[in-house]
Amino acid sequence: MQVLATSDGQPVAYHIHPGSGADQTGLRQVDPDLPEGSVLYTDAGYTDYVQEDVFAEATGSEQHTARRGNSKRPNVPARAFLIRHFRHGIETCFSGLLDRFAKRMHATSAASVALTIALFVSVHALDRFGL
Repeated sequence: MQVLATSDGQPVAYHIHPGSGADQTGLRQVDPDLPEGSVLYTDAGYTDYVQEDVFAEATGSEQHTARRGNSKRPNVPARAFLIRHFRHGIETCFSGLLDRFAKRMHATSAASVALTIALFVSVHALDRFGL
């Protein structure tokens, strides 16, 4: 599951895809619809230099990805700090989502799994808004 969240942990979009799929594949399926000039912070699993360039050109926004030590495009220390700082919001969001999930889910079809996940995300979002 891919989740886009604000820097304070409010989920704004999500996409459900098979766990066997790569993170970049799931991110390509999400329509971020971000305001121009926004920054999308991602972890090292989303490293795809071509995709980052296409995203910046097509949306007018930037994707700042955490980098591994052997990266072809290493981050300067200031950007690495900002990535760690703002990634905290998505980690908080995902932790809150996982806390709401049942320990076991009895689902009879893929559609029922998707519906259950959609309901958990919606309830979490409403709770974060204070409703």
